[in-house]
Amino acid sequence: MAGVVTGDDVRITRKVQQLGSSTLAVTLPAEWAREHEVEKGDSVVVQRDESSGSLLVVPDRTLVEDAETTVDASGLDADALGRAVVAQYVLGRRLVHVVDDGPIAPAHRDAVLDAERGLMGVGIVEETTEAMTLRCSIAADDFELPTLLGRLDRTETTMRDDALAAFLDGDAERARAVEQRHAQVDKLFYLLLRVLFATYRNPDLNRAVGVDTGFPLIGYRSVAQDVVLMADAATDLAALTGEPIPATAREHLTGLEDAIDDAADAARNAVVDPSYADVTRAREALDRARNRTDAANESLERERPEPLLRLQRAVCALSGDTRHVRDTLDVATRLTFRDGSGATPE
Repeated sequence: MAGVVTGDDVRITRKVQQLGSSTLAVTLPAEWAREHEVEKGDSVVVQRDESSGSLLVVPDRTLVEDAETTVDASGLDADALGRAVVAQYVLGRRLVHVVDDGPIAPAHRDAVLDAERGLMGVGIVEETTEAMTLRCSIAADDFELPTLLGRLDRTETTMRDDALAAFLDGDAERARAVEQRHAQVDKLFYLLLRVLFATYRNPDLNRAVGVDTGFPLIGYRSVAQDVVLMADAATDLAALTGEPIPATAREHLTGLEDAIDDAADAARNAVVDPSYADVTRAREALDRARNRTDAANESLERERPEPLLRLQRAVCALSGDTRHVRDTLDVATRLTFRDGSGATPE
């Protein structure tokens, strides 16, 4: 039976056939079957994507193709080359060869070295005048996604706590430590994306990484991005560090941060281990954070303490976190009621 192929075999149309009284079937493209070494009698995994309802079909075994790739540096500027290396890491490549038409430019070499330092488990294993090879020693099933998200969570929370302490006390050294810690957040984020992508392509990895395919994977991606954005906000807050803040202006900021910490902790817990109690706790903490933000802004408007501009920016940086926590809470709520808590989502 012929299929309709468009583009580079990205979209292939197949007619649905009826087998027996109640069974429908479609054929697998011959080229795809050869590429994945699928033969008569083999099993395939058919996984439903909850976000779209589409079906993902993969061999019932871990795929190992595309473990090696080459990035052509010619025609790319240094920033683009660095992003290309990071992208290949996320896509699960074990070996990435960077080549050029001639000697690799110093800026290109620096970009590859920066990418190496910013990616967990990556090292340069070979370098010549015209090529560099990076190898990743990490396999997707080396880590569980809940563990990775927990590490990302704790690093971001520490950044926010230290950023506020540095801002309040005028501690420049502590502020610099916050900025430096962002590199660890980026490493964990890219590693989490690598594991997510591998699991999406290989549903058989679900048990190894501790998360179902479908919406949970999409949810973890969304939550991880929110954590990175909150780490960005912590870096922005740390950058506001100057003279110590007067005691009269501290109460609103510390109360706001406490509410954000509580909301983020509850929401992220409910993503890893769906719980109606944590969803409720996160909602209540977000309400407190909103009230604290309003009170802080009203106080600044009424009393106009010094340094007013830095205080306003600090409130803005912290209150912006509540939007990201609310996005995480949306994921947690869907996961909680997806698992069946017997309650009705608000």
